[in-house]
Amino acid sequence: MARLHVTIVMIGLWIMNAVLPVPANAGWRVFVPCRHANEVAVVDIDKGEVIKTIPVGADPSYIDVSPDGKYAFAVTTAAQKLYVINTGSLTVERELPLGDAPKGVGVTPDSRFVYVVNEGKRSNNVYVFEAATGKQVATVPVGTAPHNVGFNPVRPVAVVTNAGDNSITFVNTAAHRPIHDLALGPKGDGHDHGHGAEHSPGGPGHPHNIAITPDGVYGMVTNMGSDDVSVIRLKEDKPLLRIPVSKGHHGIDISPKGDYAYVSGVGAGLITVIDLKTWKPVAAIHVGKGPHGVKFSGDGKYAFVAVTGENTIVVIDPEKRTVTKRIPVPKFPFWIGVQEVR
Repeated sequence: MARLHVTIVMIGLWIMNAVLPVPANAGWRVFVPCRHANEVAVVDIDKGEVIKTIPVGADPSYIDVSPDGKYAFAVTTAAQKLYVINTGSLTVERELPLGDAPKGVGVTPDSRFVYVVNEGKRSNNVYVFEAATGKQVATVPVGTAPHNVGFNPVRPVAVVTNAGDNSITFVNTAAHRPIHDLALGPKGDGHDHGHGAEHSPGGPGHPHNIAITPDGVYGMVTNMGSDDVSVIRLKEDKPLLRIPVSKGHHGIDISPKGDYAYVSGVGAGLITVIDLKTWKPVAAIHVGKGPHGVKFSGDGKYAFVAVTGENTIVVIDPEKRTVTKRIPVPKFPFWIGVQEVR
C-alpha cells in the first residue's frame, strides 16, 4: 500500500506540474535612444547585448515605456516626431508629429496617455496623445522652455519642468489642463532653449529633469544651472530644500521602494546616491564619461545608466552600489526606457 500511495502522489504532482504554468523569473529590456545613430537600441540585460536596433528619425533623445509594457515612445528632437514602438514585435507602429524642439516624454500611470514636452520658443507646451490610438487629445500650455515631465502615481497630476523661467507647471491629467505654476527660483533668460537647450542654462536653477516618489509626496527636480536637486512637497506645493550633486546635466530616478534617488552627472562621470530619509548624498558610483539617463528596474534589483561618452549601458547593483555590466550600444545613448519581460 505504501508503494501505491507514493506512486499516486507522484502521478498527482506530475499532473499538477503539467497543468499549472511554472512562474518565470522577470527579465529586463532597456530601450535606448542613440542620438548620433538615429536609432533606438533594444538591450537584453540578461544576455548583456543589443538584440535589435530600430531606425527612427533624426536625433532621438527621450523615451518612455508604458507601465503596461506594450509600447515604447521615442522622441526625435530634430525630426520633431514621436515614434511609437510595439515592444512585442519591436517595430514602429506609427509616427506622430510634434512641436518645436520636443524633448521629454512620459506615459501616465494607467498607460492611457502620452505626454510630450515641446521645448522650443514656438511651442512652450505639452502634446497629449492616446497611447493606444495615437490620437492627439490636447495641447497644454506650460512655462518657458519646458523640458521634461513626471507623474504623481497617486493623484491625476503631471509635473512639467520649465527651464526658461525656473518653475514647474502642475497639470491635471484627467482634464489635460494646467493647474498652476510653482517658482523654484528667479526667472532666467527667457529663451534660447531650442534644439541646443542643454547647453544654454536659463539663469540660476534651470529645472531640467524630474522624478516623483512612489507615494506621491515629494518631487525631485534636477537643476542644471546650479548643479543641485530641488525637493518639493507636492501636496502643499512647497519647495523644501536643495541638495548639491555633481556637475550636470542630470538625469534622475527614484528606487521603487522610495528610499534612494540616483542622479547622474554628465560632467562628472558618476551617479550621486541620495538617501531619501535624510535628504543627503551618501555615495558616488563612478560609471564612465558622460552619464545621462538613469532608471531603476521595477523590482529595484538593477539600475541602468546611459553613458553617452562611452557608448555603453551600465548596469548597477543598488545593494552593493557597484557596476556589474557594461553593454556596448550605438553612438551617444541618451535616455532609458525599461520593460519587464517574462
